[in-house]
Amino acid sequence: MQRRAIKYSKFGDPRQVAELVTETISAELEPNEALVRWLASPINPLDINKLQGAYAFKPPLPAIGGSEAVGRVIGSSVTKLSPGDKVVIFTVNSSCWTDLSVIQGATLMINPTTAWIMMRMGGMEKGDWLIQNSANSGVGRAVIEIAREKGYHTINIVRDRPQIRELKNELIRMGGDIVWTEEEVRTEGKNFKGRPKLALNGVGGKSCLQISSLLSRGGMLVTYGGMSKKAHEISTSSLVFNGITAVGVANALWMANHEEETKIMLSEIQEFYVRGALHSPPMEEHPLENYKKAIENSMDGKHAKQIFIIDDEKSSKI
Repeated sequence: MQRRAIKYSKFGDPRQVAELVTETISAELEPNEALVRWLASPINPLDINKLQGAYAFKPPLPAIGGSEAVGRVIGSSVTKLSPGDKVVIFTVNSSCWTDLSVIQGATLMINPTTAWIMMRMGGMEKGDWLIQNSANSGVGRAVIEIAREKGYHTINIVRDRPQIRELKNELIRMGGDIVWTEEEVRTEGKNFKGRPKLALNGVGGKSCLQISSLLSRGGMLVTYGGMSKKAHEISTSSLVFNGITAVGVANALWMANHEEETKIMLSEIQEFYVRGALHSPPMEEHPLENYKKAIENSMDGKHAKQIFIIDDEKSSKI
Protein backbone atom coordinates (compact mmCIF):
# COMPACT_ATOMS: atom_id res chain seq x y z
CA MET A 1 0.00 0.00 0.00
CA GLN A 2 1.04 3.62 -0.44
CA ARG A 3 1.37 6.45 2.03
CA ARG A 4 2.43 10.07 1.87
CA ALA A 5 4.87 11.42 4.43
CA ILE A 6 6.68 14.64 5.25
CA LYS A 7 10.29 13.51 5.49
CA TYR A 8 13.73 15.03 5.89
CA SER A 9 17.10 13.52 4.96
CA LYS A 10 19.27 16.11 6.68
CA PHE A 11 18.98 18.60 9.52
CA GLY A 12 18.60 22.30 8.73
CA ASP A 13 16.02 24.98 8.05
CA PRO A 14 12.69 23.08 8.22
CA ARG A 15 11.36 25.14 5.30
CA GLN A 16 14.12 23.74 3.13
CA VAL A 17 14.80 20.20 4.39
CA ALA A 18 11.18 18.96 4.67
CA GLU A 19 9.58 17.39 1.62
CA LEU A 20 6.34 15.55 0.86
CA VAL A 21 6.97 12.09 -0.59
CA THR A 22 4.89 9.09 -1.60
CA GLU A 23 6.14 5.66 -0.49
CA THR A 24 5.09 2.04 -0.80
CA ILE A 25 4.87 0.16 2.50
CA SER A 26 3.76 -3.30 3.55
CA ALA A 27 0.33 -3.78 5.10
CA GLU A 28 1.31 -7.19 6.49
CA LEU A 29 1.24 -7.11 10.28
CA GLU A 30 3.65 -8.86 12.60
CA PRO A 31 2.38 -10.13 15.99
CA ASN A 32 1.58 -7.25 18.37
CA GLU A 33 1.39 -4.68 15.56
CA ALA A 34 -1.43 -2.39 14.48
CA LEU A 35 -1.92 -0.38 11.30
CA VAL A 36 -3.13 3.17 11.93
CA ARG A 37 -4.38 5.82 9.54
CA TRP A 38 -3.48 9.19 11.04
CA LEU A 39 -6.31 11.71 11.07
CA ALA A 40 -4.62 14.86 12.38
CA SER A 41 -1.21 15.89 13.68
CA PRO A 42 -0.11 19.32 14.99
CA ILE A 43 3.21 21.10 14.59
CA ASN A 44 4.80 21.55 18.01
CA PRO A 45 7.98 23.54 18.76
CA LEU A 46 9.85 20.28 19.38
CA ASP A 47 8.96 19.19 15.82
CA ILE A 48 10.69 22.29 14.43
CA ASN A 49 13.68 21.66 16.70
CA LYS A 50 13.93 18.05 15.50
CA LEU A 51 14.09 19.12 11.85
CA GLN A 52 16.74 21.69 12.76
CA GLY A 53 18.79 19.04 14.55
CA ALA A 54 18.51 21.11 17.74
CA TYR A 55 16.44 18.68 19.81
CA ALA A 56 18.07 16.55 22.50
CA PHE A 57 17.08 13.34 20.68
CA LYS A 58 18.10 13.16 17.03
CA PRO A 59 16.25 10.55 14.92
CA PRO A 60 18.18 8.45 12.41
CA LEU A 61 17.91 9.94 8.92
CA PRO A 62 15.92 9.93 6.75
CA ALA A 63 13.10 10.60 9.24
CA ILE A 64 9.39 11.42 9.19
CA GLY A 65 8.29 14.59 10.97
CA GLY A 66 5.81 14.93 13.81
CA SER A 67 5.51 13.76 17.39
CA GLU A 68 1.81 13.82 18.29
CA ALA A 69 -1.31 12.61 16.46
CA VAL A 70 -4.73 11.01 16.59
CA GLY A 71 -5.55 8.11 14.30
CA ARG A 72 -7.97 5.28 13.50
CA VAL A 73 -6.93 1.63 13.61
CA ILE A 74 -7.43 0.00 10.19
CA GLY A 75 -5.71 -3.31 10.95
CA SER A 76 -4.61 -5.03 14.14
CA SER A 77 -2.97 -8.17 15.46
CA VAL A 78 -3.23 -6.75 19.01
CA THR A 79 -6.04 -8.06 21.22
CA LYS A 80 -6.70 -4.66 22.85
CA LEU A 81 -7.11 -2.83 19.52
CA SER A 82 -9.70 -3.43 16.81
CA PRO A 83 -10.26 -1.78 13.42
CA GLY A 84 -12.22 1.42 13.93
CA ASP A 85 -10.71 2.21 17.35
CA LYS A 86 -9.39 5.75 17.79
CA VAL A 87 -5.89 6.04 19.23
CA VAL A 88 -3.50 8.82 20.23
CA ILE A 89 0.26 8.53 20.31
CA PHE A 90 3.16 10.48 21.72
CA THR A 91 6.78 9.54 22.16
CA VAL A 92 9.85 11.68 21.57
CA ASN A 93 10.60 9.60 18.47
CA SER A 94 7.08 9.32 17.07
CA SER A 95 6.59 9.98 13.36
CA CYS A 96 3.10 11.21 12.51
CA TRP A 97 3.05 13.52 9.51
CA THR A 98 1.91 10.76 7.18
CA ASP A 99 -1.24 9.55 5.47
CA LEU A 100 -1.19 6.62 7.84
CA SER A 101 -1.96 8.99 10.39
CA VAL A 102 -9.74 15.19 15.11
CA ILE A 103 -8.55 18.08 16.98
CA GLN A 104 -8.59 17.33 20.71
CA GLY A 105 -7.12 13.87 20.28
CA ALA A 106 -4.35 15.21 18.05
CA THR A 107 -3.21 17.66 20.74
CA LEU A 108 -3.82 15.57 23.86
CA MET A 109 -0.34 14.32 24.62
CA ILE A 110 1.96 17.37 24.73
CA ASN A 111 0.37 20.67 25.80
CA PRO A 112 -2.07 19.60 28.55
CA THR A 113 0.27 16.91 29.90
CA THR A 114 3.13 19.42 30.16
CA ALA A 115 0.83 21.81 32.05
CA TRP A 116 -0.40 19.06 34.40
CA ILE A 117 3.09 17.73 35.11
CA MET A 118 4.56 21.15 35.92
CA MET A 119 1.83 21.92 38.42
CA ARG A 120 2.36 18.47 39.95
CA MET A 121 6.10 19.15 40.25
CA GLY A 122 5.43 22.47 41.95
CA GLY A 123 3.36 20.87 44.71
CA MET A 124 0.43 23.21 44.06
CA GLU A 125 -2.49 23.21 46.49
CA LYS A 126 -5.93 24.80 46.23
CA GLY A 127 -5.65 28.57 46.58
CA ASP A 128 -1.97 28.76 45.56
CA TRP A 129 -0.77 31.20 42.89
CA LEU A 130 1.43 30.48 39.88
CA ILE A 131 2.91 32.78 37.25
CA GLN A 132 3.67 31.85 33.66
CA ASN A 133 5.05 33.46 30.53
CA SER A 134 3.93 32.41 27.03
CA ALA A 135 0.40 32.32 28.45
CA ASN A 136 -1.17 32.44 24.98
CA SER A 137 0.62 29.26 23.85
CA GLY A 138 -0.93 25.81 23.80
CA VAL A 139 0.75 24.95 27.10
CA GLY A 140 -0.16 28.33 28.61
CA ARG A 141 -3.84 27.96 27.76
CA ALA A 142 -3.87 24.43 29.20
CA VAL A 143 -2.27 25.77 32.39
CA ILE A 144 -5.04 28.34 32.78
CA GLU A 145 -7.88 25.85 32.36
CA ILE A 146 -6.37 23.00 34.39
CA ALA A 147 -5.39 25.43 37.17
CA ARG A 148 -8.96 26.75 37.27
CA GLU A 149 -10.31 23.21 37.64
CA LYS A 150 -7.89 22.48 40.47
CA GLY A 151 -8.53 25.73 42.34
CA TYR A 152 -5.19 27.42 41.59
CA HIS A 153 -4.80 31.10 40.70
CA THR A 154 -2.78 32.25 37.68
CA ILE A 155 -0.81 35.32 36.64
CA ASN A 156 -0.39 35.14 32.88
CA ILE A 157 2.26 37.04 30.93
CA VAL A 158 1.88 37.73 27.19
CA ARG A 159 3.70 39.87 24.64
CA ASP A 160 2.12 43.22 23.83
CA ARG A 161 0.29 43.37 20.49
CA PRO A 162 -2.33 45.50 18.66
CA GLN A 163 -5.26 43.35 19.90
CA ILE A 164 -3.94 43.00 23.45
CA ARG A 165 -7.26 43.91 25.12
CA GLU A 166 -9.09 41.18 23.22
CA LEU A 167 -6.43 38.61 24.13
CA LYS A 168 -6.50 39.61 27.80
CA ASN A 169 -10.28 39.27 27.92
CA GLU A 170 -10.10 35.88 26.21
CA LEU A 171 -7.58 34.47 28.71
CA ILE A 172 -9.58 35.87 31.63
CA ARG A 173 -12.77 34.24 30.29
CA MET A 174 -10.86 30.97 30.17
CA GLY A 175 -10.15 31.29 33.89
CA GLY A 176 -6.97 33.38 34.13
CA ASP A 177 -7.00 35.61 37.21
CA ILE A 178 -4.50 38.21 35.99
CA VAL A 179 -3.11 38.87 32.50
CA TRP A 180 -0.16 41.24 32.13
CA THR A 181 2.05 42.19 29.23
CA GLU A 182 5.80 41.82 29.72
CA GLU A 183 5.97 45.60 30.16
CA GLU A 184 3.23 45.60 32.82
CA VAL A 185 5.08 43.00 34.91
CA ARG A 186 7.75 45.60 35.69
CA THR A 187 5.22 47.89 37.39
CA GLU A 188 2.29 45.72 38.42
CA GLY A 189 4.50 42.91 39.67
CA LYS A 190 6.13 45.15 42.26
CA ASN A 191 2.75 46.10 43.69
CA PHE A 192 1.23 42.62 43.70
CA LYS A 193 0.56 41.58 47.30
CA GLY A 194 0.82 37.83 46.92
CA ARG A 195 3.79 35.77 45.76
CA PRO A 196 3.42 32.84 43.38
CA LYS A 197 4.56 29.42 44.52
CA LEU A 198 5.38 28.29 40.98
CA ALA A 199 6.76 29.96 37.85
CA LEU A 200 6.40 28.27 34.46
CA ASN A 201 8.93 29.34 31.85
CA GLY A 202 8.54 28.64 28.14
CA VAL A 203 10.40 31.71 26.87
CA GLY A 204 13.76 32.22 28.56
CA GLY A 205 15.85 35.40 28.56
CA LYS A 206 14.60 38.37 30.59
CA SER A 207 11.08 36.94 30.65
CA CYS A 208 12.44 34.10 32.77
CA LEU A 209 14.11 36.66 35.02
CA GLN A 210 10.82 38.53 35.45
CA ILE A 211 8.69 35.60 36.55
CA SER A 212 11.34 33.90 38.72
CA SER A 213 11.97 37.17 40.59
CA LEU A 214 8.32 37.25 41.70
CA LEU A 215 8.39 33.78 43.30
CA SER A 216 7.69 33.30 46.98
CA ARG A 217 10.50 32.13 49.26
CA GLY A 218 11.33 28.54 48.40
CA GLY A 219 9.26 28.68 45.20
CA MET A 220 9.99 26.66 42.06
CA LEU A 221 10.84 27.73 38.52
CA VAL A 222 10.02 25.06 35.94
CA THR A 223 11.35 25.52 32.40
CA TYR A 224 9.68 23.63 29.55
CA GLY A 225 10.85 25.63 26.55
CA GLY A 226 12.91 28.55 25.26
CA MET A 227 10.94 30.28 22.52
CA SER A 228 13.14 33.39 22.68
CA LYS A 229 16.20 31.22 21.94
CA LYS A 230 18.01 33.17 24.67
CA ALA A 231 19.66 31.82 27.82
CA HIS A 232 17.36 31.53 30.83
CA GLU A 233 18.11 34.35 33.27
CA ILE A 234 17.70 34.02 37.05
CA SER A 235 18.81 36.64 39.55
CA THR A 236 21.44 35.79 42.14
CA SER A 237 19.23 37.09 44.95
CA SER A 238 16.39 34.75 43.92
CA LEU A 239 18.69 31.75 44.19
CA VAL A 240 20.79 32.77 47.21
CA PHE A 241 18.44 34.78 49.39
CA ASN A 242 15.00 33.62 48.27
CA GLY A 243 16.00 29.95 48.00
CA ILE A 244 14.09 29.19 44.81
CA THR A 245 14.56 25.91 42.93
CA ALA A 246 15.07 25.87 39.16
CA VAL A 247 14.30 22.68 37.23
CA GLY A 248 13.44 21.63 33.70
CA VAL A 249 10.88 19.17 32.38
CA ALA A 250 10.39 17.02 29.28
CA ASN A 251 6.99 15.38 29.55
CA ALA A 252 7.92 12.19 27.67
CA LEU A 253 10.78 11.50 30.07
CA TRP A 254 8.57 12.28 33.08
CA MET A 255 5.86 9.91 31.86
CA ALA A 256 8.39 7.15 31.25
CA ASN A 257 9.40 7.35 34.93
CA HIS A 258 5.92 7.87 36.45
CA GLU A 259 3.75 5.17 34.92
CA GLU A 260 0.97 5.13 37.52
CA GLU A 261 0.77 8.91 37.79
CA THR A 262 0.66 9.11 33.99
CA LYS A 263 -2.47 6.93 33.96
CA ILE A 264 -4.09 9.24 36.51
CA MET A 265 -3.04 12.32 34.54
CA LEU A 266 -4.37 11.09 31.19
CA SER A 267 -7.65 9.99 32.75
CA GLU A 268 -8.06 13.40 34.39
CA ILE A 269 -7.17 15.36 31.25
CA GLN A 270 -9.58 13.26 29.17
CA GLU A 271 -12.33 13.90 31.73
CA PHE A 272 -11.66 17.67 31.51
CA TYR A 273 -12.01 17.50 27.72
CA VAL A 274 -15.21 15.43 27.81
CA ARG A 275 -17.06 17.83 30.09
CA GLY A 276 -15.81 20.93 28.27
CA ALA A 277 -13.51 22.22 31.00
CA LEU A 278 -10.42 21.93 28.77
CA HIS A 279 -10.15 23.06 25.16
CA SER A 280 -7.65 22.77 22.35
CA PRO A 281 -5.86 26.03 21.46
CA PRO A 282 -6.87 28.01 18.36
CA MET A 283 -5.44 26.27 15.30
CA GLU A 284 -4.97 26.81 11.59
CA GLU A 285 -5.69 23.66 9.56
CA HIS A 286 -3.64 22.45 6.59
CA PRO A 287 -3.61 19.44 4.27
CA LEU A 288 -0.25 17.70 3.95
CA GLU A 289 0.25 19.38 0.57
CA ASN A 290 0.39 22.75 2.33
CA TYR A 291 3.27 21.69 4.57
CA LYS A 292 5.62 24.50 3.53
CA LYS A 293 3.12 27.18 4.57
CA ALA A 294 2.28 25.35 7.80
CA ILE A 295 5.95 25.12 8.78
CA GLU A 296 6.53 28.77 7.84
CA ASN A 297 3.57 29.90 9.97
CA SER A 298 4.69 27.75 12.88
CA MET A 299 8.16 29.30 12.82
CA ASP A 300 7.22 32.99 12.59
CA GLY A 301 5.45 33.08 15.97
CA LYS A 302 2.57 35.25 14.70
CA HIS A 303 0.02 32.52 13.93
CA ALA A 304 -2.18 30.14 15.86
CA LYS A 305 -1.00 26.55 16.29
CA GLN A 306 -0.65 24.77 12.94
CA ILE A 307 -2.18 21.34 12.41
CA PHE A 308 -2.25 18.86 9.53
CA ILE A 309 -5.71 17.47 8.83
CA ILE A 310 -4.84 14.26 7.05
CA ASP A 311 -8.38 12.88 6.94
CA ASP A 312 -11.63 14.85 6.82
CA GLU A 313 -12.98 13.10 9.92
CA LYS A 314 -13.18 15.98 12.42
CA SER A 315 -15.34 14.52 15.19
CA SER A 316 -14.98 16.48 18.44
CA LYS A 317 -15.18 13.24 20.39
CA ILE A 318 -12.53 10.55 20.12
